Amino acid sequence: MEHWEYSELFETIHEVYEEFLTENRGHKHAIARLVDDFSNLGKVEDIIVDVAIGEIVVTHDKVFIGYVENITKRLSMFNLQEVEGELTKEEINDLLKRINKVIDGLKNAEVDYNLSAEL
Repeated sequence: MEHWEYSELFETIHEVYEEFLTENRGHKHAIARLVDDFSNLGKVEDIIVDVAIGEIVVTHDKVFIGYVENITKRLSMFNLQEVEGELTKEEINDLLKRINKVIDGLKNAEVDYNLSAEL
């Protein structure tokens, strides 16, 4: 990971999400901005971003179908070799636990088919 530390990226995403919420445009808008602002940071970073966003969306009453499908797909295709040498053993173990928790949470989430962000 070139520009981020493991825990720093998780913390930053959660902090930025909270900042976006203060704009009073709703959870959907805040998540959409996160997806846009934190896309294509790097192979390992993108995995962490999916996990962090997944951790946030599974706390919502409903999760947009696009996030359920895309995050689940990308995390299900996760290859441990992609992060070896980039993350410590402890970080890898933490990431694996988080990935499993997000995938399980998305499987059990109530799906929202409405793309529009609440205003």
